[in-house]
Amino acid sequence: MDRRGDGPAGRRGGNRPAIRRPDVPCLQLHWFQAWLDNGSALEIGTYQDDDGFGLHGRSSDIASDGHWNGIYRWRSFPELPTGPVEHVAVFHERHFLAEVHFRIGARPLALVAGELEETHEGGLIFQRLDESVLAFTDLVALECVPWNTARQVHPAAF
Repeated sequence: MDRRGDGPAGRRGGNRPAIRRPDVPCLQLHWFQAWLDNGSALEIGTYQDDDGFGLHGRSSDIASDGHWNGIYRWRSFPELPTGPVEHVAVFHERHFLAEVHFRIGARPLALVAGELEETHEGGLIFQRLDESVLAFTDLVALECVPWNTARQVHPAAF
């Protein structure tokens, strides 16, 4: 998560961006990219509709070379699970692909269309169906965070 932090003057009100905050049980990502055994990449981001955002996935033959323009940066996340995907569950909310849950090894990974918004008091609002990808490795935390609207997800049928 990009938030204000202590340090030298930067672009945001004299504070430099900080990436970690211990009270946040997820990572806020612009885009999620996973490399597969065959050398291709799976990319998961969001798309915008008239009244919200949903998750969007695509395969890619080329994995990122680590370069990115603007305020976003590519980095690896050793705290996320790696290994064979054992289970995938897809959940929709209204007409959006809202969440994708994976079991990788014995560890969960939930990707959620959403965003964290910092309040003037320093608190956080967990926005659902927003423009970032939130990555949770604790499904209890996913259920318990103070979402701006109630989670009303339904398993998708194929």
